[in-house]
Amino acid sequence: MDRKQTGRTLWIYGDSFAVDWKVDWGWQRQAAVMLDVDRVVNQACAGSSNEWSAMQLRNDQQKPGDIVVFFTTENSRQWFFEDRPYLSNLASITDTQDAQELERAEPEKYRAIMDYWLHLQRDDIDQLRMEHMIDSIRVQTIEGELRLIVIPSFISNMSFTDLTPVYGNMTFSVCDGEFANEQEMRLWYNQSIDTRANHMTLANHGVFARKLVTSLDEGKPLDLESGFDRGMLTHRDKLTHPGLLPELIEMARAPGNTIPK
Repeated sequence: MDRKQTGRTLWIYGDSFAVDWKVDWGWQRQAAVMLDVDRVVNQACAGSSNEWSAMQLRNDQQKPGDIVVFFTTENSRQWFFEDRPYLSNLASITDTQDAQELERAEPEKYRAIMDYWLHLQRDDIDQLRMEHMIDSIRVQTIEGELRLIVIPSFISNMSFTDLTPVYGNMTFSVCDGEFANEQEMRLWYNQSIDTRANHMTLANHGVFARKLVTSLDEGKPLDLESGFDRGMLTHRDKLTHPGLLPELIEMARAPGNTIPK
């Protein structure tokens, strides 16, 4: 990839692995510096669906030479509410304050969504829809002369030509790999929200940024299965480990949440 091209933009789409928490050590800021882009546009939304991210990409005004980093999320997530893309799965429409407000304000729509989840949702259709969507994105970026990399946030069975290969996924290869063992991981998640920015500790933001830039620069596969710090987190680190976000720690301490003891 030509680093000398001027006026380039780094476009980022996806779920909570992509959201910009506006910290200097975030992988987004580090990658932008290494890529020497002129600006970064982050259109990610935690909890959003693939369709929501794809629509942001379609509506944005990229130009030839720009870079697109697109994270695919869980295939089953749906874009039910135009202004609340984070209400995308069964958990988010049953266990959140927003969902409770929607149930009171729009009971018929809420019941229809619940009926879909309980009676109509199919994994095979979700997979097919995702494959067609990513293929459409690939065509869009080729026609727009954009540099594209697609990164799975979760386990994916995708196999597309003309895309940079990615080994592993963000959840199981990077995020979950930081825990000392499965019991510590369960305790961490059972005790309120994840306090890590993009579900990674500070050191792994740097590892991911460097790997991402190498893949974009050299066209090499993005290896998420090696090179990351692993096996160091316990549930007692949830409020104290370096690189946690103060905003998320505050949310974890909020009434109704439990914190490590």
